[in-house]
Amino acid sequence: MFTDIQHIGYLIDDLDVGIAWFAKAFGAVNAGGTKMQNSPMVPSGGRNAFVRFGDVEVELMEPGDKSGLPKNALVMHHVGWVVDDIKAAATAARARGLTFLADAPYTNPMDQQVHYFDPASTNGVWMHLTQVPPKPATRPNAPWISDIVHPGYLVSDLDAATRWYVEKLGGKYVGGGPSRRGGRIAFIDCGAAQVELIEPSDAASMGAAHVLDHVGYETKTLGADLAVYEARGLAYQTPEPAVNPVGQTLIYFDTATSLGARMHLTELPN
Repeated sequence: MFTDIQHIGYLIDDLDVGIAWFAKAFGAVNAGGTKMQNSPMVPSGGRNAFVRFGDVEVELMEPGDKSGLPKNALVMHHVGWVVDDIKAAATAARARGLTFLADAPYTNPMDQQVHYFDPASTNGVWMHLTQVPPKPATRPNAPWISDIVHPGYLVSDLDAATRWYVEKLGGKYVGGGPSRRGGRIAFIDCGAAQVELIEPSDAASMGAAHVLDHVGYETKTLGADLAVYEARGLAYQTPEPAVNPVGQTLIYFDTATSLGARMHLTELPN
């Protein structure tokens, strides 16, 4: 169904802190933003910015009401999925029982058409369809990060969540197994985009069926990149990368150095 992942959206209490962190860590540039109106996605409104590094984009959102946010920390909010024809994709999604917050897409400051799903139909999580304009001839250089591999969700029932992605989003189960954190994991390809589902060992204690947990960023040269990120002030959770059940080699940043956000560098198998 999807051709790519457009961006991961984060809430942050200080937009400028988020912009500066992505600039330092990933060489990102601020591609623009706007004043956000009150909406179901961000009830208090606020302001946002889209930061870009290579073909990768992140949306940072500073809400008007920051009372529930930790200080200087990234809080995962939503995933933007890319489709070639947003109207056709919305029609197909409705046929599978999904619903949207509006009748038609809107255009954001990056000239992207955006259509938010009603979270009541997507396990309580925020996600949207995105149709992007043609990419500019020149883009911000990012010699290390080349793409978004997947968002990862904590789920209370791995089997039910896997069926949901297969039935509702046309996904294909491509592998899984035990999680290094305890519990089980599954990887679902939804067209050319992927999602990782993680059922923790204490899944019964989860207060929600789906919770955004992390994002995996792709790099072509993981071994060589480790020193590059250390020089930019980042550290890692483990001494060495690990290989997951679908052959991806990855290493997580230490959240103490990534504004509290869980994210990993990933090198895909050949």
